[in-house]
Amino acid sequence: MNRPRVAHRFTLLLLATSIGVGACERGEATPANQAPTPAGVIDSALPIDTLLRRFRATIADTPTVLRGGAATPEALTRALLTAVERRDTSAIRSLVMDRAEFAWLYYPHTKLTRPPFELGPDLAWMQTRLSSEQGITRRFERYGGSRLRFTGLSCSDSSGREGPNRLIADCRVRFIAADSGEREMRLFGALLNRDGRYKFLTYANDL
Repeated sequence: MNRPRVAHRFTLLLLATSIGVGACERGEATPANQAPTPAGVIDSALPIDTLLRRFRATIADTPTVLRGGAATPEALTRALLTAVERRDTSAIRSLVMDRAEFAWLYYPHTKLTRPPFELGPDLAWMQTRLSSEQGITRRFERYGGSRLRFTGLSCSDSSGREGPNRLIADCRVRFIAADSGEREMRLFGALLNRDGRYKFLTYANDL
């Protein structure tokens, strides 16, 4: 099988899902009274509050809790391995922070909204989305369809607090793949915990 072609196919697939923008699938649209912003143009001269208001205006829903995900980091990681094993893109989407959750639950509490780190939500989301797309494409290319057995998870003892959110970083997954013995690696970015629910912040990984 041509591996580059497989990776390209999955990239195109994920670009059409909520890991990417997924706007049509979620009913997101630019309001009729608001002119669309040209692709790649970010007005850094505007205050963060204005940029966030415009960003939110393109999203149909306003979540108050994390949707999908899992009740524990271990359950979330098991679900990820199962989704990769089954090539289940719907499950993949349900385990990672989506665009609406980013806009309403995550971004407003980050240091990116304050000096000296100020970064508008459009650019911040684009970076988050791209790291997920690249990470899950590599994971599907390497392990998609393979039997994967979870054997353990270890994360950094320290975690960061951002308002109501807790971020758990430096997690490494131990698992056994069908073609090898046990291995340990980083399969995702930080974990986002809010009100006892866990989701992946991104799918960035070591692959």
